[in-house]
Amino acid sequence: KRSRLFSAVTPFGSIVVPGKMSSVMRALLLSGLAAGASAVTVQACPKASVEVSSSANAAGTAQFEAVSTSNGECTKMAAGGVTAIKFCGPGKLTISRMTCERHDYKAITVEHSQKEYTGTTCETISTKGTVVDGHLGSMTFSC
Repeated sequence: KRSRLFSAVTPFGSIVVPGKMSSVMRALLLSGLAAGASAVTVQACPKASVEVSSSANAAGTAQFEAVSTSNGECTKMAAGGVTAIKFCGPGKLTISRMTCERHDYKAITVEHSQKEYTGTTCETISTKGTVVDGHLGSMTFSC
């Protein structure tokens, strides 16, 4: 079985977190709390957040974990098994199966207008049947 890795951008640089780490510690690292950042906001975009799910609880409900990303910068994810992405608030999210070097190739872009999406209005994007089904290579968020 492949080990899942999660990555995050912190004020101190990018970090990669192994999937076998406890979910609480992984969530803290991914959310940026370990680096003093806000748990669910995209840097410089306080009304937006991005979370990914690669697991479900016993009832089958997707369990999401926050991803820290910087405005306009590609974030390397290299994560297998991502089944859904929760995108809250206004902005533009681009997801790709490829690494940041080839991020634009067959990428999926989802845009949320400021008028229709507030910080509490979210869209859950299923990866099933998309180019990121089975592997999320990278993502870029901009606001």
